[in-house]
Amino acid sequence: MTKRNLIIIGSILLILIISVMISGVFTKMKKEPEKKLPEQIKRYIKAVPVKYETFHSELKATGRVATQNYIDLSAEVRGKILPGQIPLKKGQSFRKGQLLLKVYDKEAKLALKAHKSRFLNSLANILPDFKIDFKNSYNDWNTFFSNIDIEKDIPELPKIKSDKEKIYLAGRNILSDWYSIKSEEIVLRKYYIYAPFNGAFTEVYAEPGAIASPGVRIARLIRTDKLELEVPVETNNIHFLKTGQKIKIISSDKNEIFTGHILRISDFVDPKTQSVPIFIDISGRKNKRVYQGEYMTAVFSNITLENVFEIPREAVFNQNKVFVAEDGKLRKKSVVIQKLNEETLFFNGLPEGSMVVSEALINAVDNMDVEILK
Repeated sequence: MTKRNLIIIGSILLILIISVMISGVFTKMKKEPEKKLPEQIKRYIKAVPVKYETFHSELKATGRVATQNYIDLSAEVRGKILPGQIPLKKGQSFRKGQLLLKVYDKEAKLALKAHKSRFLNSLANILPDFKIDFKNSYNDWNTFFSNIDIEKDIPELPKIKSDKEKIYLAGRNILSDWYSIKSEEIVLRKYYIYAPFNGAFTEVYAEPGAIASPGVRIARLIRTDKLELEVPVETNNIHFLKTGQKIKIISSDKNEIFTGHILRISDFVDPKTQSVPIFIDISGRKNKRVYQGEYMTAVFSNITLENVFEIPREAVFNQNKVFVAEDGKLRKKSVVIQKLNEETLFFNGLPEGSMVVSEALINAVDNMDVEILK
């Protein structure tokens, strides 16, 4: 590297060093900008003074009508399904005691008659012995024999008057045969299925001609003359209700009002609604037919609340917190909720005269400067 090149490089480095030094001097001479303190934002709010009073309120809840009874119909015997007194069809109504369907029973009837015939033969064989060995019981057993009709239910056994007589009857299978016949008679009645209440078929799974098997569903029945209204009630309001309490019911079209009463209050919370299901008997409605699945509104009235104050529900947050304005500042307070309505609630727990905020505040915090709108 020549002497000339070294001089050029040295000059450049010297110029850079001098430039840096001059820049540092000017930087120190520059005045720092003044830091501005953040302005305090004052928020305007709606607030009302707390004044406790006695209120007469009511509670409304809407729900759907359901039957008090429904069953899945199935046969206890096996055989071909035959028609009853009414069509086995979805939507078909029926009255209590009507024959819904029957199962082919001719084989079972013949088997029962054969069993009764064998039993008569056994009785005929022991009657001569009874006439000699059990004279006091002969007339009873002879009458029993005469009263047996294979087309009718077997009569009750005569009273056994001694252990010797019991041993004699047991040794000839008279007792076991009689109980077997009674059992077959009970089974034979199961071939006929009668309506247990006034109702209708909501589902039909097997029609006449199909084979019924024990335990297999044939149809689903609902009761139509005993209906109930299921409504959800928030847990805070359950203590106002009791079983048997009379309730005003408003029909779905709001053209009819009638009276029901509380049948049951559940001991659990429905996970879907987070409310307690209440069941109301509405069978007293006579002027117009009620249908399962119909919506109705229950009105629980005559609810008295003492020493409470009413504010909009939107003013309460975190379940039981409200804001109170004190000395131009916002303060978070807890309250005791006594009753929830659709849009308002009743509470106590604040000193009377406190200025409670009556609207929902977004991004509000403790100690925020506030001013109450006049």
